[in-house]
Amino acid sequence: MVQVRDFLPSVLLPTFAWPHRRVGSKITDHAPPLHKPTSRWLRLLVGLIHKQLSKFSIHYYCPWLGIPAINQLMQLPYGLALKSSDGTLVEEVLATLMARDAGLPVQKIIPYGEHPDQPHALISILMTRLPGDDLGQVYDKLSQVEREKVLEDVKCVFTAIRNWPSPWGETRICSPSGAGIRSIRVPHHRIPPCENKGELVDFLLSTASDYDFYCAEDFDKAMTAVNSLRSISHKVVFSHGDLKPHNIMVHQGRVSGIIDFESAGWYPEFWDFTTARRFCRKELWWYDFVAKLGGSAYEREQEIENALIKLTIDSFVW
Repeated sequence: MVQVRDFLPSVLLPTFAWPHRRVGSKITDHAPPLHKPTSRWLRLLVGLIHKQLSKFSIHYYCPWLGIPAINQLMQLPYGLALKSSDGTLVEEVLATLMARDAGLPVQKIIPYGEHPDQPHALISILMTRLPGDDLGQVYDKLSQVEREKVLEDVKCVFTAIRNWPSPWGETRICSPSGAGIRSIRVPHHRIPPCENKGELVDFLLSTASDYDFYCAEDFDKAMTAVNSLRSISHKVVFSHGDLKPHNIMVHQGRVSGIIDFESAGWYPEFWDFTTARRFCRKELWWYDFVAKLGGSAYEREQEIENALIKLTIDSFVW
């Protein structure tokens, strides 16, 4: 059966992607200067344009090509995609721009817009599409050599960014701009800026309850475990904040991109690794992948994370 896509040049197809960066020595060992947000009037103007692009994607482009129309990530021709979700904030734009300036393999952001009439999707980002598929989709198809190369690429990226000194001081936990952080790891997905790890622990325990415990003794043990974080020495390092297989893009057996910097910021050094393995069974490949990436150094913190999940499970908002 003849389809519309059979007559289109490759640049108009949703599989087209612009040349991408390879992971290498060009990643800087310091955090680049933070971009200033564009003026609000320009964001509002771009938002109106993005609204039309969204309609074009959902009502025309995707149906013409027979591909799913996804509201949160709308496909467009010329190697572009439009992201707009409840987690898409200006902070994600600034973090992605910083990552790109540092030489990381991330999307190139074109204009980003603002939508005050959409309370659950305030910001939309027009960006280039990265080639390949996410690591979760292709891992089983990779050879052992390719798996080792992917691990090496991811380790190269995370080793570099963890060395970035924070402009906000050695102990402050915050977004690149010094503000609060959006994090899927916490209830309501928002962490206010914390001056030190003690304030972070206070926040993490602010919604603790005995809802998921059978007895007071188990509840007290969980509280003691999480409070023990205060006495463990940790550096505050730059972190992606949502290290998961679907945020690692792979093309031809190598990492072609790290995406979704909506949770990026300065966190305690264990954060990326314990976040990556929460709700992950030890027998799954991802658990071992994160251990080799550096997570094996934080087994105690992983146990504390499990206790924290039980303490706050009734306050999660997905």
